[in-house]
Amino acid sequence: MRNIPNCAKFLRAFYKKPMHRNRKPLLLFFVYFLFSLSLFATENGLVLYVDVAARTFVEKGTVDSPFVSLEQAVAAVHDRIDRQEASVKNGKAAPVSIFIRSDVYVEEAVFLTVPVKIIGENTPVITFGENAGFVVERTSLEIIGCSVKRSERFTEPRTVPVVYGSNASVALNKVSITVNEGGDAVILRNSRMTCTDTSLTSEQHAQAVLIRAEKSSLSAVRSTFSASGLMALCFDFVKTQGTLTDTGCNLAVQYTGRLAELTDSSVQMRKVRCSYTSPLFDMMDAAVIADNASKAELPESVELTGFAEVLVRR
Repeated sequence: MRNIPNCAKFLRAFYKKPMHRNRKPLLLFFVYFLFSLSLFATENGLVLYVDVAARTFVEKGTVDSPFVSLEQAVAAVHDRIDRQEASVKNGKAAPVSIFIRSDVYVEEAVFLTVPVKIIGENTPVITFGENAGFVVERTSLEIIGCSVKRSERFTEPRTVPVVYGSNASVALNKVSITVNEGGDAVILRNSRMTCTDTSLTSEQHAQAVLIRAEKSSLSAVRSTFSASGLMALCFDFVKTQGTLTDTGCNLAVQYTGRLAELTDSSVQMRKVRCSYTSPLFDMMDAAVIADNASKAELPESVELTGFAEVLVRR
């Protein structure tokens, strides 16, 4: 709070003026104002800005002098947290907010080991280069109001998710993620993920898996999941808990397509709609495949199209 001394200086100059009445109430008001301002800064943490179209000689990450790449902003976040310039909440560094004000291209993977909140202004597009994406390890990532895209070559042998979480927390709010080739869209390990008003789309020549999770949790509300390829699977859960509410899933495949495959996992569904379409088959055998250790709650509010059965045990 470097501006606080300036405010105090202003107060001293202010009270040099001849005001004989009501000094104490005014003083209390300004003290309360400064205290509230400091609380606001502490709770909201550090704020940085990214604008590729900005014309500035010095890139400071401020509103007037924003960074011109997401990589710059993330590097600044790590640097300032390392120098303890970011706010602290419950003994840990508070999330640093990065406002993106234009479309950005990110060539390399974005590695996050500190909490970050990415907020889009006017729904900017974050386009990743080949084999690039968000790698979140032992921290949190929240994305609000952005579109994330990545396209890979069909001949690319590596499988790299656009979002990878390890011992992490990932929250997507009003986010659109689209991947073309490259394998699994999202991989979670010992992590939790929430999707609100979010869409996730994967278009693959071979197998399309939207979210592969192990020892994790997923919650989706008012979201849409779409996958296309030779085979497609929305959710592959191993020792994972999932909750789907008011959510749609669309599978357009040549052969096998499933809503979920469960291994020692559980999934609860409310107002879920899932459709399977194929040019070769009229119907698929089951929407959900689960082992005996798994639990799947599929009430009447779940609408399935193109499946012969709701659940098959293996």
